[in-house]
Amino acid sequence: MTVLGITFSAAVLWLFVAGIMSILEAITLGLTCIWFAGGAVGASIAAMLGAPVVIQVIVFLIISIVLLAVTRPIAKKRFNAKVERTNVEAIPGKEGIVEKEIPVYGSGQVRVGGKMWTAVSPGNKIAEGSIVIVKDVRGVTLTVEEKKSEE
Repeated sequence: MTVLGITFSAAVLWLFVAGIMSILEAITLGLTCIWFAGGAVGASIAAMLGAPVVIQVIVFLIISIVLLAVTRPIAKKRFNAKVERTNVEAIPGKEGIVEKEIPVYGSGQVRVGGKMWTAVSPGNKIAEGSIVIVKDVRGVTLTVEEKKSEE
C-alpha cells in the first residue's frame, strides 16, 4: 500500500493503528482504546501471515470485542476497588443521635459524625436522644429511621 509516495505493508499500518490507540489510552485512561490496540496487533499478525484485508478487519474486530467484553469489567473492578466514599456519599448507613425531636410530618435535628443535620422520618415520630440510622440524603436533609434494639 502506498500513502503519500511511501510504501507500507498492511502489517505496519496495523501496528501504527495499535500505537495510536495506545497513545489515546494513555491520554484518556478510559480503559477503552487499549483493547482496540490489541485487536490491531492481532490484525497485524494476520497481515504478516498473508491474510486478505477482509480477514484482517475481521480479526481486528473479533479480538477487540472479546478483549473489551472480557477484560474491561475485570480491569475496572480492580482499578476502582479502593475508591473511598467521602462527604455526603459516606453518610447513608451511619448512626446518629436525635438532638431535636423529629415529628411525624416535620423535621428535627440529628447529629451524625459530629455534624448537625436537619432530619425527617416519614410517618414516624422519633424522640430526642434516640439512635437513628441514616437511610438517604436529599440536599441538606437526612431521611432517618429509628434503630431497632436487635440491630
